[in-house]
Amino acid sequence: MQWEVVIGLETHAQLQTQSKIFSGASTRFGAGPNTQACPVDLALPGVLPVLNRQAVEHAIRFGLAVGAKISPASIFARKNYFYPDLPKGYQISQMEIPVVVGGHLEILVGDEVKVVELTRAHMEEDAGKSVHEEGFIGPHGEASSGIDLNRAG
Repeated sequence: MQWEVVIGLETHAQLQTQSKIFSGASTRFGAGPNTQACPVDLALPGVLPVLNRQAVEHAIRFGLAVGAKISPASIFARKNYFYPDLPKGYQISQMEIPVVVGGHLEILVGDEVKVVELTRAHMEEDAGKSVHEEGFIGPHGEASSGIDLNRAG
C-alpha cells in the first residue's frame, strides 16, 4: 500500500481596512488596550453589527488574484463558544458558503514552481485577546490578567 502525505494549513490574515469587519471601531495597530472597542465589540445590549463593505471588496480582490471562484452570495453564521475574550458568546463567521472558493498560489522553490491549492477563504470577526503580562494592573496596583477587545469585532 502506498501512502501520500498531505499537509493542510489554516492561515489567518488581517485585511487592511480602516475599521473592523462588523463595527466602526478603528483597526489602527499599537493602540492601548480597549481603546478601539465600541458597543458592538463589547456586545452591549441592543447593538447590531454592520458588515464593512471594504472588507468584502478586499476578500473578493484576494479571490480574483488567486484565480478562485467568487461566490455570488455568502452567508455569515454564529460560531458559538464560550471564552473570556468573546463577550457575545459567538463569533460571526462564514462556515458554509465562503466568499472565495478554490484558487491557487504559485511559489518558487529553488528553480521549480510549486502550486499550492487553496480550498477556501472566508471572512470572520476576530475575538479579543487574553493578556497575561505587564500592562494590566489590578485595583491594588498588582500585575493582573485582562481582556483586550481592540481586535474584537
